[in-house]
Amino acid sequence: MKSQVITSIIFIVIGLILLIGYPITLMYSIPLILIGIALYLFRGREAILEHPDEELGLKERR
Repeated sequence: MKSQVITSIIFIVIGLILLIGYPITLMYSIPLILIGIALYLFRGREAILEHPDEELGLKERR
């Protein structure tokens, strides 16, 4: 598993535990859950942003 997936699962689980176990921490658990969902949804974006030249076939010639 990629580190983004593991981190997103950890954020979601911690947010759910806080939400279920301690409902008074609602303002802390909702952002954790949202950050975890965002990390999971955008997990492959860094490969697209870091290596556009390789996908286009524009490698350096030495």
